[in-house]
Amino acid sequence: MAVRGVSLRQPYPREPRGWHQEWSLRRAMRMARAAYWESHSAAATDFWMSAEFASLYDAETPDDSIAITPAHDHDLTDSHAILQAHYTACWTEGRPFAVETKLIKPDGRPLDCVVHGEPEFDANGQVQRVFGIVRDATPETSALRQLAVSEQRLADFVSTASDWCWESGPDHRLLPYPKSLDGNAALQTVASGGRARWELAYAPEEAASMALHQADMEAHRPFRDFVYTSIGNDGSRIIISTSGKPIFADDGTFLGYRGTASDITQLAAARTLLDQRTGALEEAHRLGRIGTWTHRLDTGRTVWSPELYQLLGLEPDAFEPTYEGTEPFFLDDDAARLLKIQKRVLRTSTTEATDIRILHTDGAPRDLAIICKAEISNGTVIGLIGTAQDVTDRKEAERRLEQLAYTDPLTGLANRALYKRKLADLFENQLSEHGQHTLYLIDLDRFKEVNDSLGHSTGDSLLIHVARVLRRELDPQAFIARIGGDEFAVLTNSPNPSGEAPTALADRLIAKLSVPVELAEGEACIGATIGIALLPEHGATAEKASRNADLALYMAKEAGRGRAQLFEPMYAEAVDQKLDLGRRLRHAVDSGGLNTHYQPQIDLKTGRVIGFEALLRWSHPERGPISPAEFIPIAETTGLIVDLGHWVLRDACKQMRGWLDAGLPARTISVNVSPAQIWNGDFEKVVATVLAETGLPPELLCLELTENLFVDHTKQKVSTTLAALSKLGIQLALDDFGSGYSSLGYLTRLPFNRLKIDRTFVDGIATVPEKCKLLGGIIALAHGLGMSVVAEGAELHAEVDLLTAFDCDFVQGYVFSRPVAADQAPVVAAGIEREAERGREHWNARHEGRCSDI
Repeated sequence: MAVRGVSLRQPYPREPRGWHQEWSLRRAMRMARAAYWESHSAAATDFWMSAEFASLYDAETPDDSIAITPAHDHDLTDSHAILQAHYTACWTEGRPFAVETKLIKPDGRPLDCVVHGEPEFDANGQVQRVFGIVRDATPETSALRQLAVSEQRLADFVSTASDWCWESGPDHRLLPYPKSLDGNAALQTVASGGRARWELAYAPEEAASMALHQADMEAHRPFRDFVYTSIGNDGSRIIISTSGKPIFADDGTFLGYRGTASDITQLAAARTLLDQRTGALEEAHRLGRIGTWTHRLDTGRTVWSPELYQLLGLEPDAFEPTYEGTEPFFLDDDAARLLKIQKRVLRTSTTEATDIRILHTDGAPRDLAIICKAEISNGTVIGLIGTAQDVTDRKEAERRLEQLAYTDPLTGLANRALYKRKLADLFENQLSEHGQHTLYLIDLDRFKEVNDSLGHSTGDSLLIHVARVLRRELDPQAFIARIGGDEFAVLTNSPNPSGEAPTALADRLIAKLSVPVELAEGEACIGATIGIALLPEHGATAEKASRNADLALYMAKEAGRGRAQLFEPMYAEAVDQKLDLGRRLRHAVDSGGLNTHYQPQIDLKTGRVIGFEALLRWSHPERGPISPAEFIPIAETTGLIVDLGHWVLRDACKQMRGWLDAGLPARTISVNVSPAQIWNGDFEKVVATVLAETGLPPELLCLELTENLFVDHTKQKVSTTLAALSKLGIQLALDDFGSGYSSLGYLTRLPFNRLKIDRTFVDGIATVPEKCKLLGGIIALAHGLGMSVVAEGAELHAEVDLLTAFDCDFVQGYVFSRPVAADQAPVVAAGIEREAERGREHWNARHEGRCSDI
């Protein structure tokens, strides 16, 4: 109920007081941000407050006091009920109260305040008035809120941090940590307190540092980041980093330490691992001679690591690594090349590597392997980073290996690999723009014979002599290579500086190489054959040029060796055919495309077939049968004759063994032997191996050797080989006697069993008396030396009759049989022997008839 216009103070007049006392009271209330209020009825909804309330609530103050509308209009809902309950209890029970609440100002802002109320009693002890004050507590509550927030923030930080706080007393013993800490026994030992750090179990190697720490604490000095290892009873460990400051009372009394600590066990392990890896990396850099460098675009400055200065022999304090400063150390154009690479890396943000050469301060060249990488930050290239490794030893080894790979160790000339690369580079670099060149292929004549007869050391000396001659006779710019055992290649500009024609130069080289050479082992005389190709006229590619020069060499050999031949396209097709024939022949040897035919040899006295001569036959897959007169010279020129000879030897021995196993009569098998087989190696071992493999009795094998064996060869090699063959028990026949370089000395000194007369002496003996005399003399000579005689090439019965009259032992020729395949040979032999038997019977019959007539 509202009593408006009536002063509640009228029944109780105020005591007289001085004006200054009231003024002082009001001023004090304003300073305390407090207002006075009174209520005279428990049911009253309006009560009076002093004018100070206006300054708190921004209200108007007529008559220095105001009427307040019901408090709940200004009271927040949550605190209104509490305030109302205390106000009611004060009237009914006489209890004073003090309640924290919030009031709403007219502008809607909340006001933290404390409402105090106190009852006043009448003579009967009844509450007749309640009065009190309202104090603005906003500053205090705001400060308390901020303090609570700060405390909560600190609690959050502490609860989420790996650190913990610690305290120690004046005796430096740690106080127990008030909260539970997760950790091993070593950490629990520290957290339980009761001991100073130096009284705990710690790592023995930390004794010195712990003593210094103890001295700091006993001197009451602050410390920071002291690291020690705590060891638990179970042997567990924890590495702790701690900091602390001394605490003093106001009177200066030392109270102890407060500080923080952290478990850095994992961090220490990581640091140790990092230190190990860093040390290993530094050691690797030192051992690998690696330096690093960086370049920043914003500053334009390049920074080198100390290792890089050491690689170049420079002092960091005395040298600034600028482009201008480093350029003089680069060799060739490596400085510009490296700068170009760096610009490309900046442009493309890639990583590139290259090798450069620089000069060390000692004047020696060094090889560096450079790696350059773009340094990127936030997607932007900010500079370059890279490494430089001293790879001088590796490069020197590579250069030595390259020299070994591309240099003939005997002569010091380029080898075949470098020759092929040089020729390829010549065409890749646009040969036509650099004028003509001339390619000479040089093949030494009779070198193999000298090498085999005088020994390999003599051959080596001879090759060194040839290399010396070529260097002396050719222009210094000429490229000279040894491309085979006795083959050389020369590549020169055309025309030569001296204006000498290619063929004239080749003839001059042949003349210089064809003179006798005095060597330690004796005098040697060789020659040379040269094939010439003009480039690019005789070849638009390296392969074509080399092939045509080889064709020219082949043509020179065909023409008789010891000469030079310029490539002539008109003869290339014919030479190509021969070379193709040689390739096909090689394929036939490898794939089994050859076969052996057999021509019988007949005993003129008995008419029996005493043996067969094995003759090689080859059927070309396209041309059909090829005459031996055509493919044997090719095999001799290409060196394939050795493989052919060995093949025929093995096939013939195997065939004769098969005939023996089939029960056929034992007959000799004669096999032609090329001189190259004798000079190619240990021929006697080859023969012994074949006999062992096939099981053919040695006495059934007869090897036929021509007189060409003795041309340009030493007697010692021939006699040694023939003696070894004879010792195996085989027979030796001197084939084609009288057709070449016949020498009676061979017949007297070497172990030949047979003399085979060349067909030129047999052909025409029935009509040419001079041949009869010569043939008769040869047969008599052979018999006088203890050798049997075989006449080959007999085609007429009259020739057979004369040979019989001259007491020739054996004969072979078309008059009896052509060479036939292996399956026909026994049949032909049987037919020859039957015919001879019928002839003997007929002769006997006629002879007996003549005797009866007498």
